Amino acid sequence: QIGIALPKHFIALFELAKKRKIPTGYAEAGLGVVEARVPYQTSIEDLAVEALRKIDFQDVERFYIGTESDPDASKPLAVKILNQKLGLSSVPFQYKFACLAGLQALISACEYSQAHQGKPAVALSIDRSIYRQEDPKAEVTQGCAAVALRIEMKPKILSLDYQNLGQYAIDIDDFRVPPTSYPFPQVNGELTKPAFLECQKKALEDWKKKNLRFLNKARKGLLETFDFFIMHTPFPKIVEWTAALFWRHEKLKQKDHLTLAQCLKKPSLFSEYKKDLDQIRKTMEFKKFFSQKFSPGLKYNPYIGNSYTSSIFISLAGVLEEAKKNQQIGIDGYGGGASSVCIKGTVTSEKGFKSDLKNQLKKGKKLSIKQYLKWRESQ
Repeated sequence: QIGIALPKHFIALFELAKKRKIPTGYAEAGLGVVEARVPYQTSIEDLAVEALRKIDFQDVERFYIGTESDPDASKPLAVKILNQKLGLSSVPFQYKFACLAGLQALISACEYSQAHQGKPAVALSIDRSIYRQEDPKAEVTQGCAAVALRIEMKPKILSLDYQNLGQYAIDIDDFRVPPTSYPFPQVNGELTKPAFLECQKKALEDWKKKNLRFLNKARKGLLETFDFFIMHTPFPKIVEWTAALFWRHEKLKQKDHLTLAQCLKKPSLFSEYKKDLDQIRKTMEFKKFFSQKFSPGLKYNPYIGNSYTSSIFISLAGVLEEAKKNQQIGIDGYGGGASSVCIKGTVTSEKGFKSDLKNQLKKGKKLSIKQYLKWRESQ
């Protein structure tokens, strides 16, 4: 079971771009974002409860939570959700590694269920992203959502091969939220782009090494093996860049080019690096590949924004609505700081999956920029 809760209110990002005096096409054409959900007249705790109430959790003893919206370095936000909001006395197990924490919570929930004779568990991701007005190019990527997932040993929607995951981590300060700046992150935008791509590539390479038997049995290349790919989506265009990177790495096998390692040492080189990816993105073969395998995962994100730990599950919902039984999904998480995890999911649903995201978006209430700015003052 998957329960998703969005704030009812949103802002139009071209209006925000105009207010912040950045090109109005920057948000949609440049980043692929159209609207941002804002927790106006609500809280992420209330959204978490709403998401949980969309799944069966009353028989669950173990809750794993991923969030980077917790203001307390000691007491977990999750205890307020479970105890004060729901009256539960369960101890929450809360994770922190930027946007990767939701996927970490999911993996741990799977491991718990297997280790405890099939007992169910819940993975919960809750976040809202907000940036300083002095950084308007980051501000237009804001978003908010809560996602609750019920984990069982006999899954009715998706089976996860969490035992053979690919992983990669490197100590990079591309994204931090120190206590002195909370809730506003300190973002190195030029560094986080190559960090995102490098971690995704390295985790995928690690996954390949651990799953050679599976790949050889399938007698397909890596990109052909997966029917869909989803990944953490800070903004949709970076997913397209990463898809082009995968294409070059797996299909073209080009090696004589500027490297991401060089870009990490000197972030100003990334604009030059990206020119090669942009050329790949123009080819008809790549466009077909991206449309079939990546676009379904970007169905809802442009109208929600970056919901941090929840972002990858928003993408998952979009793919599950199109996927058929036994199709394979490559799930690629990322967390600033920086890390990536890659796991394989196999669709198990007989009747298909249907979320209520379309209905939630349809019922959204638009905030004026004046209302939004007043709300920001309270954050």
